[in-house]
Amino acid sequence: MPVISTNTAANTAILNLNKNSAAQETYLQQLSSGSRINTSSDDAAGLAVSGQLQSDITTLEQSSRNAQQAEALLQTADGALSRQSDILQRMKSLATQYNSGTVDDDSREFINAEYEELLTELELITSSTEFNGKNLIDGSFSESFIVGIQADDAIAVDLTSVSMTAESLGLNASLSESTQANLLTLTLTDINGDNATSSTVLGDLTTGLTGAESDSTISFVVDGVLAAGSVDAFDTTTVGELVASINSLVDDTTGEQVFDATFSNGQLSINLIDSATFFDDSATDGIDIGTTGTAGTLTLSGAGPDADGDGEGDAVSLNGAATEIIADDESDHLLDDLSTIDAAIKAVSEARSQVGAYTSAMEYQGENIDTQIENLTAARSSIVDVDIAEAQSNFTNAQVLTEAATAALAQANQLKTSLLTLLR
Repeated sequence: MPVISTNTAANTAILNLNKNSAAQETYLQQLSSGSRINTSSDDAAGLAVSGQLQSDITTLEQSSRNAQQAEALLQTADGALSRQSDILQRMKSLATQYNSGTVDDDSREFINAEYEELLTELELITSSTEFNGKNLIDGSFSESFIVGIQADDAIAVDLTSVSMTAESLGLNASLSESTQANLLTLTLTDINGDNATSSTVLGDLTTGLTGAESDSTISFVVDGVLAAGSVDAFDTTTVGELVASINSLVDDTTGEQVFDATFSNGQLSINLIDSATFFDDSATDGIDIGTTGTAGTLTLSGAGPDADGDGEGDAVSLNGAATEIIADDESDHLLDDLSTIDAAIKAVSEARSQVGAYTSAMEYQGENIDTQIENLTAARSSIVDVDIAEAQSNFTNAQVLTEAATAALAQANQLKTSLLTLLR
C-alpha cells in the first residue's frame, strides 16, 4: 500500500546501513591495530585467557633476564677461580724450585718474595671478586634466582663452601724454611679390620686409637707437662676432624701452630713443626722455647667416657711408640709443601666444578624459558591477533554492503517523492 507518512523501506535501509557500517568500522579497526580483540565485547573469554598468557610471558621474559644475569655472576666467579688456579700453579712451581738443592739462600729469598706476592694476590682476588656488591668466593654467597612463572620456580646458588682465602686453603704466608721432627705414627684400623679413612668415626677404631668416644680427651704431654692443650674428642667425631683439631693447637707464647698432623692410607703421623721448640717444667698450659740441644719425651694420654660407672673416665688407648724430641732430629720442611699446594689446587678445581654445575643449570633453564615464551606467545597470538586475509575479506564485504545500503536508502527516499505526482 503506497503511503507517504511512513517510509518503511527507508527505515529498513537505514538499519542495514548502520549494521554494515558498524561491521566495516570493526574490521577496519582490526586491520589498523592488528588485533582481533580491541574491546572486551569483541571476545570476553578470549580477552581473559590472553591476559593471563601475557602475564606469564612477561614474567618469563624477566626470568630469562634473571638466568642471564645469574650466568654472568657465575662466570665472574669462575673467571676469578681460574686466575687463582693459575696463581697456585705458579706457587707450586716456586715451591718445587725452592726445595731444589741447586738453589742458594739468596735465590730462595727472591723465590719467597714472589711467593708472598702471589699469596697476597690470591687473597685480593678472593676479597675483591663481587657482583653487584655481593662477594662471590669468600664463602658468604648464597642466593636464589627465580627462573620461572611461580615464586618457587627458583635455582638456589649456594657458594658458602667456596672460600678461597689462604687460611681456608691451608696456605702459609711464605715458603720460609723450617724444621720438623716426627713424633708419632699410628696405624688406624676400623671395626671391619680395614684401614680407617678420614670419615671413620673415632669410636669405631680398633687399632691405633681406641676408647675415644663422644667425650674423650686426648692430651699431649712432654716430660709430664701438658703441651699445647688437649684435644676434646666430643668436638672431633671423625679421624679427619681429629687431625684438624691437632693442627689447631698453638703455642701459648707465640700463637703459632705446634703440631703438623697428617693422615693418609690409614697412617696418622704427628710431627712437631719446629724441632728447635722444646718444652720445660715452666710450661703449664702450653709450650715454652727451651734450650737448644735438650730433649723431651712426648707421651699421649687420654680419658674417655665413664662406661663402667666407677666415676672415672675410661682410658683411651694409643697404640704407637712416641719418639724423643732431639735437637738434631730435624729435616728441611717447607711450610707450604707440594701436598699443601696440591690440596689448594684441588679445592679450587672442586669450586670451579660447583660453579660450572650451577652455570650449566642456568643455561638449560634459560633455554627452557625461551621455549616457553615462544610457545605461550604463539598461543596468545592465536587468540588476539587478527587474520589479515580474513579481516580484509570481511571489511570488503562490509564495505560493499554499506554502499548497497546507502544506494537502497536513496532509492527508498526517491520512492516517496514519486508518490506526490498523484496529488497533482
